[in-house]
Amino acid sequence: LLNVTAWNSSVLSFYSCSQERKVVTTKLTVYRKAPRGEGGPARPGKPGLSPSRCVSPPGVPDPAVLERIPQLAVGESHELVCRVAGVAPIRNLTVILRQGSEMLHTETFEQHSEDEPVTVRVTHRLIAQRRDNG
Repeated sequence: LLNVTAWNSSVLSFYSCSQERKVVTTKLTVYRKAPRGEGGPARPGKPGLSPSRCVSPPGVPDPAVLERIPQLAVGESHELVCRVAGVAPIRNLTVILRQGSEMLHTETFEQHSEDEPVTVRVTHRLIAQRRDNG
């Protein structure tokens, strides 16, 4: 199949068995291949600068955006917010928030049934520690 643009389609296959014509319907889910630079971890930015995000080619919407992290004092709490736009089908999405090699939070959307592209917001509350400097 070429140039399939519907996120969620069905393909009809016809065959004959013992002189009887049969039809089989197959569900087809279309995924967009992540352009180079997408799908990588969002990198934390410096306080006061624009939101951190994955690097994408010009003209391609950012797949994941980590909202700006303000400068925090040790012991201060902050909610990390990551947005992923244009996800379809959402039930196949897994968002993992990491700090270096440490996994902070994982969220899946298997219980969602939407087939049209949606934007998701994933949050995780953290407490600033001295080792987080930089």
